[in-house]
Amino acid sequence: MTAGRRFGEIVVHDGEPKGRRVVEGREYPVFDELLRFEASDLPTFTVMVNAGGAADVEALVELFLAEDYGAEPASSFELLCACCSEGTLERRRTTHGGAQQVSLAAPEEEARRLLEQWVAGTRMGRAWSGLTLVG
Repeated sequence: MTAGRRFGEIVVHDGEPKGRRVVEGREYPVFDELLRFEASDLPTFTVMVNAGGAADVEALVELFLAEDYGAEPASSFELLCACCSEGTLERRRTTHGGAQQVSLAAPEEEARRLLEQWVAGTRMGRAWSGLTLVG
């Protein structure tokens, strides 16, 4: 979830790829956004999570995706300069354990329920706090 954007929004672009990302063998074209066509109804939150390892963070992401919601850990986000963003970049998906911020897209009650389900899914090492609505 990019800053200023919400999960599930529909944006308009000119159709000309400005770059490409290859992640785990799958290629994605990258476009310049012209405007937002349709806003998302899903609110966006941030939350601090503590996860024992990368697999714990991946489990959280999968839990939200299985419900057609979104979750993106800060450890998987990478900023690129303009020059690098216009080329073809091959990257491995990386997620880290430990304490970090995660962006979530879900109704608040659902976000809380899924976070509690995630914590209950292990004996120890998972916790969350500070669920905050993003303006």
